[in-house]
Amino acid sequence: MEQEVRPSVRQLSFATGVIGGTLAALAAQIYLADMHVELASAWHDLFIAWSAQFKSALAWWLVAGTALIFGYIAAALTRFLMLHWWPLRVLRWIAGAGIVAVLAAIGHATGTSTGGSAAAHVGASLVGGLLAMLTAMLGAGFGARD
Repeated sequence: MEQEVRPSVRQLSFATGVIGGTLAALAAQIYLADMHVELASAWHDLFIAWSAQFKSALAWWLVAGTALIFGYIAAALTRFLMLHWWPLRVLRWIAGAGIVAVLAAIGHATGTSTGGSAAAHVGASLVGGLLAMLTAMLGAGFGARD
């Protein structure tokens, strides 16, 4: 099989899936913050106030689910494009420009943090980023396999 000749295809598609899934989850965090759903307030609702609200659970599941799905898609798409790279050069440029435009639009609409302390916001964002990276690794592992 062609992939066994080039073992770097699986490694590169896994790495691309992890990076793509993590970036998509960070974009989801930014989008949630724009809708005034902060991970720090969700953290407070879930673990300190012991009131598991739908909004709090949705924020954490949305970040994890986004990383899982986009990690899988990025790894599978990278694997496919690396094995069939020559005929799809123009499509890769168009898709890359579209991804950059979407990320710029999401990042442009961000505002300031609405409530809570800065330490809680940073801590919740870091935990959300780690959760995103772990679930992106899971999704990329499924997308990069044979």
